[in-house]
Amino acid sequence: MPQQIVLGAFEEFTPNFISNAWSHPLSDTAGFATLPYWQDMARQLEAGGFDFLFLAEAIGYPMKDDGSVPDAVLREAVQVPVHDPMTLVSGLAATVERLGFAVTASTTAQHPNLNARAFTSLDHLTDGRIAWNVVTSDNQQALTRLLGHTSITPHEQRYQRATEFLELSFKLWEGCWEDGAVLHDKATRTFADPARVHRVTHHGEHFDLDGYFTAIPSPQRTPFLLQAGTSPAGRAFAGRFAECVFIQDRDPAVQAANVADLRARAARHGRDPHDLKVVVSASVVVGSTEEEATRLRADLDATPSRESAAALFLGWSGVDLAGFGMDTTLADVQTEVGKSMLARFQDGNPTVGQILDRIATSITGMRITGTPESCADQIERTVTTTGLDGFLVEYTYGGMASYRGFIDHVVPILRRRGLLPAEPRTGSMRRRMLGHDSDRLPENHPGVAFRQW
Repeated sequence: MPQQIVLGAFEEFTPNFISNAWSHPLSDTAGFATLPYWQDMARQLEAGGFDFLFLAEAIGYPMKDDGSVPDAVLREAVQVPVHDPMTLVSGLAATVERLGFAVTASTTAQHPNLNARAFTSLDHLTDGRIAWNVVTSDNQQALTRLLGHTSITPHEQRYQRATEFLELSFKLWEGCWEDGAVLHDKATRTFADPARVHRVTHHGEHFDLDGYFTAIPSPQRTPFLLQAGTSPAGRAFAGRFAECVFIQDRDPAVQAANVADLRARAARHGRDPHDLKVVVSASVVVGSTEEEATRLRADLDATPSRESAAALFLGWSGVDLAGFGMDTTLADVQTEVGKSMLARFQDGNPTVGQILDRIATSITGMRITGTPESCADQIERTVTTTGLDGFLVEYTYGGMASYRGFIDHVVPILRRRGLLPAEPRTGSMRRRMLGHDSDRLPENHPGVAFRQW
């Protein structure tokens, strides 16, 4: 019996995401700011067998060191506009019964108490179908210029802050309210038993809190925890806390090495290594023939302008390619922004001109192109050779055109081959992702240690 995979859809509350191709003829993102646009997508993803809708976040936009932006950023909608993804979830949860939701929130931009309350509220409103994608925010220019931070935080220190952020969050989610503390007893006028609600005291390097968590325990208590990023600091953080990591590697050998490394790190923290799932993002283009699929991929790659490609790279890496000659390289460039992204374009020492030509084909994760059978073959081969647990299907054209061919033509094949369950998974995010019979954190997860009861 082949390993069954999980499926997520990789989106952002914006008209223009990873492929930078909102202007493609197949794109339909004009209604991106409206609830019906997302409700229709959620319904189709749920009917198509997806497990969750993943909502990325951007706290800023591509900007230069002086705060100015290339004209292409606004003209061609490169990482702007971006609306608040958390506001979508309750409306979508009321629209669909099974689909889960993963929402990105930054440990550098948010405050633990309010962030914890928001995710607890969404866990209640979704009946446990919520996950938090934990990020540390690469866009340091946005933090200083738009959010009032006084200085740029080095990469390693951002993960130190993130660790304290998570530990305080666990104190709130796991340690304040005991199971059974909420009585809702009208006869005695006792909503909660004070003896079973514990004061949380935290005085750390980055955060201070002394008081009670104001939200009652939700189905999962702690939302299911996702994380992206495979830098050394990111790996260490993931091994301790993450329940699912998504990667963007293309080489099967690198994918397999990342899967093995992440699970080994989880085991070193006393966790079950299989309680850390790894999924890869994948751009999927399906054609009725290989020739048609190749043509569709080429059309997609050719859609972004060079100017918008440079602006996208600026936003993802912090490096302004406009400041380099076309024949120079990035060999000696360093950044505190997208270290992993920059490294991908330093490999092989290409020129800036070559990088600009490659951005459309290189800034995404895996590229799966072909007939339905061929796409299914590529997916099956990847799972078999790497140990990956699933795929985060990327925004390509924009709107449901990104997923329609995959749902209609590839999913049925994956289901026939046993790579997808005959009936889509249900239950909380933690149950469906880990296969557990409980909504709560596994007992060997470090977050459980923060209970006071």
